[in-house]
Amino acid sequence: MNMRLRTTPSVGPRYWTALLIASMCGTNLGDIFPDVLKVGAVVGLAILAALFAILVLVERFSKRGSEAFYWIAILIVRAAATNVADFAIGGVHSRYGPVAAALTALFAILVIVHRTFVPKIAADAMPPTNGFYWFTMLTAGALGTIIGDGLGHAFGPVTTSVPISAGLASLTVIALLGARARLRWVSTTSYWIMIVAVRWWGTNVGDAVAFLIGLLVSASILGTVLAALLMLWMPRVYERERQNAATVRAGSKR
Repeated sequence: MNMRLRTTPSVGPRYWTALLIASMCGTNLGDIFPDVLKVGAVVGLAILAALFAILVLVERFSKRGSEAFYWIAILIVRAAATNVADFAIGGVHSRYGPVAAALTALFAILVIVHRTFVPKIAADAMPPTNGFYWFTMLTAGALGTIIGDGLGHAFGPVTTSVPISAGLASLTVIALLGARARLRWVSTTSYWIMIVAVRWWGTNVGDAVAFLIGLLVSASILGTVLAALLMLWMPRVYERERQNAATVRAGSKR
């Protein structure tokens, strides 16, 4: 199945802001399967895989692409990454260190392949969203989740460890964003490292928000905030398209 989407967002402040919110929301969505639906990680992954396949098919048969398909796919893959990480720790009963090492090795291989075929991209360009892209996104999400969960248990009780891990993740995200902002052209490597940092941050902050206000409420609010942000903070190209469409409709009424 060709998984490349027809419409994808530009990579910039809007993209990273939306991805931070999506990472929190996706973390909550992934936790809904074991905590609310009471299904295991394997069943959860099967459901999410089916939803992703349906999404791709709907996008294929739609008259025109929409950026919404990309963000829904991001949420599905982020939720799946949470289930992968939970299965690796809870299902296989592995420790955080070995799982993080294995995922880091796999992630490094995938990034090397990406770098080979797409060595440099414009700062606002998205790598091709093919099947390899989504598998790398899943791996990066699982790695970020393991880092967040591992550090979230490394400094004593979670009430202490999670804020410390979230603070470290915040500093990492800010540093990486600053480095990317100073470069006109960036490698695909920096994009994927940034994805891991965002997933790490979303794991800790998403868990903290869910702890404070409840899992379902947190997922609902974050999903609404994400949708509102994407609709209100429209890229210039979409604004021009909307204005042109309005002009055409106004001309046809005359």
